[in-house]
Amino acid sequence: MGLKDTLQNWFGTAKDTASDLTEKAQPHVEKAVEKAKETASDLTEKAQPHVEKAVEKAKETASGLTEKAKDVATDVKDEVAEGAADAKDTVADKVHDAGDAIADAAEDAKG
Repeated sequence: MGLKDTLQNWFGTAKDTASDLTEKAQPHVEKAVEKAKETASDLTEKAQPHVEKAVEKAKETASGLTEKAKDVATDVKDEVAEGAADAKDTVADKVHDAGDAIADAAEDAKG
């Protein structure tokens, strides 16, 4: 029985010691949590202007890219229009030449 009593005494003492330590640590833990919250809040406040600046820069960059894209689209549209006009003229010339060739062939056939 002596061993059982000794073990119970040790575990009881350990339990009491752990409980005491928990009670003593609680205010320190609460203080650390509060300090962490304050630090996070401070960091958020300090970061806010940098975040806003980055967002503004991104907007400016996007706006610049939009303008460049519009310019490129206009250039492409103009080139396509020129190409279409050239193709139309080339087709018209070929149709005219074909008409002349048919007229010449009809003349030769009559003659």
